Amino acid sequence: MERTAVVVVALMMLLPDTQGSVKPLNISAELNQIKDLVFQQGLNLTELMRKDTALEKDMENLKKANTEQAVALSAVKRELEQLNITNAAQAKTLSAMKIDVKALKNESAEKVAFSAALGLPVGLRGPKNAETTLVYKNVLTNIGNAYNSSTGIFTAPFRGVYYIRFTASVYKNNSYNLGLNLYKNGDHLMHLDENGSDGLAKHVSSGVALELMAGDQVYTKLPANYVVWDDSLFRTSFSGFLIFPM
Repeated sequence: MERTAVVVVALMMLLPDTQGSVKPLNISAELNQIKDLVFQQGLNLTELMRKDTALEKDMENLKKANTEQAVALSAVKRELEQLNITNAAQAKTLSAMKIDVKALKNESAEKVAFSAALGLPVGLRGPKNAETTLVYKNVLTNIGNAYNSSTGIFTAPFRGVYYIRFTASVYKNNSYNLGLNLYKNGDHLMHLDENGSDGLAKHVSSGVALELMAGDQVYTKLPANYVVWDDSLFRTSFSGFLIFPM
């Protein structure tokens, strides 16, 4: 290549100019220029090859980095999938626990039973000139806390069928009859009595199944001019329990 360039330059120098004269030859200078040009091109080519090698290396590094990132991303995806599975299982377990807690609360809420008695002091209650609500202060059972020992009133906590029972006794009484009245929300439901003026010990008892709405109140009253009697054996009592909710 270098020899061809020299020949071309030599021929150009021998060509006549426009006036028919021949240019003087300076082959050494032209050869030096060509050598410098070829040398510079070689340097440029070397630089290009170096840059190309560097680019290839960068590309390999990028490919390696992309591969590593893809592996890491795949691992993250697997972890997320596992977390989703774990979260779903935990959500299912939590839902089941909530259902169990709700069932326990409902079961606990549906347990209602009470029993209370007049008890001490020993002796008669009554007679009085007007009907009077009896307050059974000696509480034996009060599951659900639906009975109020300060008022003598049972309040239904929710709708259902309840069994209500009330008993009374009399002893050493020669003047008044034994008796009780059962009320619901101010309405007279039942009357229970016995001739107790003969001085003999008497006991009476009755019960009834009632459909009650939440908030309905049930209680007993001592009729006017009637008596009941009690002692530490709890002979006069008021009881009830839930048969089933509705």
